[in-house]
Amino acid sequence: MRFGVITAMPAEARTFNCDSGYSEQNSWHFATGSAGQKNARLSAKRLLEQGCDCLISWGVAGALDPQLAVGDLIVTSAVINDRSERFNFDSDDLKSLVKTFKSLDPKVGGLLYSTEKPVPLAIEKQELREKFHAESVDMESAAIAKVACDAQINFIAVRCIVDRSDCDLPVAATSSFKDNGKVDFFQLFKEMTQNPLQLVPLIRLGLNYYSALRHLRKAATLLRRCF
Repeated sequence: MRFGVITAMPAEARTFNCDSGYSEQNSWHFATGSAGQKNARLSAKRLLEQGCDCLISWGVAGALDPQLAVGDLIVTSAVINDRSERFNFDSDDLKSLVKTFKSLDPKVGGLLYSTEKPVPLAIEKQELREKFHAESVDMESAAIAKVACDAQINFIAVRCIVDRSDCDLPVAATSSFKDNGKVDFFQLFKEMTQNPLQLVPLIRLGLNYYSALRHLRKAATLLRRCF
């Protein structure tokens, strides 16, 4: 089995001790592009060319289900996109990963909604929950699942919750961060000058993000030990 792990942000790749770009470690192949469906699709196709027969969408996600908390690990092979295209994979790989992550108490099998743009507001999350009946949201998994489906190989999403369903993200968090994960400090300064009340929720989001990354690092360590 040759696993292909796709991440959107360099920080997510580093949970596997990998740099951004493309790399290979034994039977593991890694691709870090940028946020969004288009970049995820390109990364997934690149890993197909490397002979991968199972694609893993790896990183953080937002909660749509009010029961999900920051740090919860999502493991699923069911994804839906903006056009209501649904991808379902039923494989032994998913069952193996669930066993591997048992000590982390993963949330298994819920529907993951994959969007084209950030979903910063709690009211938007509630609307998506009602429309798609999904439990979590990200910006890459549907594109990766589509590539896997077309190639008739397996797909698994492993995502860690970084913001709750009732949490409004500060404007600075969505406007100041580029697709490649880097911060536009001029835009950040501009946003904070215009609305300094964003500082506390921005700090809270940053702490949640690093908490999610710590959980992903634990998951990556378990995964590498078993495969």
